[in-house]
Amino acid sequence: MNAFNILVWNCRGAGNSAFKHNMRELINNHKPEILILMETKVPFSSMGNFFNNMGFTAATIVDPTGRAGGIWLLWDTAHVSIRASNVTNQVIQATIHKEDYEEWILSAVYASPNPFQRAELWNDLEETARSMEKPWLVAGAFNDYINHTERRSFSPHYNHNWS
Repeated sequence: MNAFNILVWNCRGAGNSAFKHNMRELINNHKPEILILMETKVPFSSMGNFFNNMGFTAATIVDPTGRAGGIWLLWDTAHVSIRASNVTNQVIQATIHKEDYEEWILSAVYASPNPFQRAELWNDLEETARSMEKPWLVAGAFNDYINHTERRSFSPHYNHNWS
């Protein structure tokens, strides 16, 4: 059985020359069959040809709202087949099929920084988990933390008042 390579990257902006250079390098070094990019901040239409030329000829897209968010699920159709079943502004859920592998479910997540919207995502994921009968991978950016020690800011003026 061959390896199954997936690249998940919270790129925090796609489309500039640094992104393209890094993306080419990641693809050449790791040979992913599936790409999950979050927080793309640009519409996919500006990058479609770039990914087609890299061999990723199929995609399910949640474009950002303004310059916020975005989830791109791309794949190489020569190696894997993907069927999206649920697409929202916070998750793309899809069934993954590859020859010689059991079919499985992927949830590509870019959770909203808004705690109320993020709570809706968590509720949806919990509901999905209760009914899940196949192997399931949940991957992405969750914009959440377990406790305040996990939260960091690189701004010298950030106020750490947690009480």
